Amino acid sequence: MDDPVKVLNQLRSYVADGRLEISEVMAEELTSLLLSEKNRTLQRQELLVLALRDHANILEIRQKWKLSMKAAKTLSKESAKLGQMRVKEGLSGDDDAALKIEDSMQMGRINLHLGNLRKALNGFSTAGKTGHIEAHLLSVEAFEICKGSLKKATKVAKKLYNALGECGPVNRENGEFILISKNGLTTSVEKVTTSLERWIQPSLGLKQDVVTLLTTRLQSLRKQ
Repeated sequence: MDDPVKVLNQLRSYVADGRLEISEVMAEELTSLLLSEKNRTLQRQELLVLALRDHANILEIRQKWKLSMKAAKTLSKESAKLGQMRVKEGLSGDDDAALKIEDSMQMGRINLHLGNLRKALNGFSTAGKTGHIEAHLLSVEAFEICKGSLKKATKVAKKLYNALGECGPVNRENGEFILISKNGLTTSVEKVTTSLERWIQPSLGLKQDVVTLLTTRLQSLRKQ
């Protein structure tokens, strides 16, 4: 641990190779070391946030939901501190926008797996406000998973309808059809159409007026 940057790069290499167990151990040791430091410099705080994000991601991949939630909460706290430190240094307090979206998405996913619908929706809603299609898809899916139907999913389904209307036309990237959200993030068209096809079925209980709206989006995507 003499060189935390080297350790971070090494554990990322392990993750890429699928060696998740050792990468988890390294990430835990690295974050513990950095958290134990008092009066961290801006550079060390930035490194801590990077390490915490990696740790939370590894734990999520390994489906260690409660541990991943703990790491994600610590990440949120230390990211806020990083923003304050940057402002004091006369720098922009904002972290990378895409990373912030993914952090809120992760909070949503973890809570979804823990069965906490309200908190899951809060995480997806934060990302959804940027126009991220994936966030709106997961909001509807959260009702499907936690409630077993879409009877109370009218609001989130309409937000999905609006978000699909705000994104650009279907694009092709690396042989895959994608949608580009207004925030620049991409979502698989196949994932969208597969979800819509399932959700408009009468058995899931979505209100008919919303079914009609989503059907128009589905037909549009198919034509494209």
